[in-house]
Amino acid sequence: MTQTHTQIAVIGGGASGLAAAYTAARTGAQVTVLERLPRVGKKLLLTGNGRCNLGNTHREMTHYKGSLPQTEQILAGTDPEAFFLQLGVSCRKDPEGRIYPMSNTAASVLDGLRFACQSQGVQLSCDARVTGLRRNKGGFLLAIPQGMLSAERVIFAAGGYAAPNCGTDGTAMALLRGLGHPVNTPKPALCPIRTDPAAVKALKGIRVHGAVSALLGDKCLRRETGELQFSDGALSGICIFQLSGLAAEHGSRLTISADLLPEWSREEAYSQLLQVHARRRMLPLEDLLTGMLPKRLGQVLLRRITDKALTEPAACLTHTQLQHTAALLKGLTFPVTGTASWQTAQVTMGGIPGNVLTDTLESRRCPGLYVAGEAADLHGDCGGYNLMWAWASGCCAGKAAARSLNGKQVKP
Repeated sequence: MTQTHTQIAVIGGGASGLAAAYTAARTGAQVTVLERLPRVGKKLLLTGNGRCNLGNTHREMTHYKGSLPQTEQILAGTDPEAFFLQLGVSCRKDPEGRIYPMSNTAASVLDGLRFACQSQGVQLSCDARVTGLRRNKGGFLLAIPQGMLSAERVIFAAGGYAAPNCGTDGTAMALLRGLGHPVNTPKPALCPIRTDPAAVKALKGIRVHGAVSALLGDKCLRRETGELQFSDGALSGICIFQLSGLAAEHGSRLTISADLLPEWSREEAYSQLLQVHARRRMLPLEDLLTGMLPKRLGQVLLRRITDKALTEPAACLTHTQLQHTAALLKGLTFPVTGTASWQTAQVTMGGIPGNVLTDTLESRRCPGLYVAGEAADLHGDCGGYNLMWAWASGCCAGKAAARSLNGKQVKP
């Protein structure tokens, strides 16, 4: 079996891996990227529905969850717009602060990274799944299908468990465990939240604007506004994705409450409902909420209020039932039974904890090894936050790894 050598081996050719490789090479190191798939950046091409939401102008740390105290410092080291402009990729911002490539295509972001890596002499080795990683006298020895690769430094950027069809099925984490690293329990995040199938069976396919809250008993842990989608046994939509980490953490102790009329207070909703009821008293119950809600959603809500047939006149509702109807309009609840599978998750919650990583993301358990991107115990909200972490953590690890090569680097 042949053995080759590189100064820095980057495990994973995704967002953080390519950022790390480019930065390390630009700092003067010889770099080889090891990607298990036939091409680099497959998951990156899918981000932002193919448009690649690569960052956000709103950078409060409240958008991140995890165990890395060095998060803010690392994020401050890389401005995504400046980074990509350096690569020849111009960006634009939408009114909500989300940053996209000017081309509006994820392919141009990947191409910018690939071209930049190539210009710095980075070796992109695909179909090169790392099946073994161990320390040796000169640094590390990596087992790949092409043979053995020795490296003085290793940057682990192989992702977590989310979107396994993109090569991130979590199996690479065994390499870190084998070197003595603890792993905070991985859970799916930024994904649909599962609920009682009976509660959403009649709602499948409906989309409605609303506000959703994650309730732990009487306490509201978080509230998000956006499009709520009902699917087979699950709640979906970006507003739900933002709550999915809480669902993963608290499980069935959590309840999702949907405010279907967030523009109105409960009193305003009741007042409007009384007016509609007065006009539609002789219409069937099933038509009472038409105009306020999609018809099927209105019917499901009314079935929670009364056991009368929906063909009965709306006049059959009592004032107490109308009050209950207004309460449901402002808080239709769904029990949480878990989160959706890894196949539908965008990111991993959990990973290598911050207390075993330095401020440059070097391992305290295994010096010379750096952890970047989703493998670290950090995940962000929807809106470009996870890719911002990918660029920033990759650049941080790449620069630190290159500068640690005992003066061998060419550039400062």
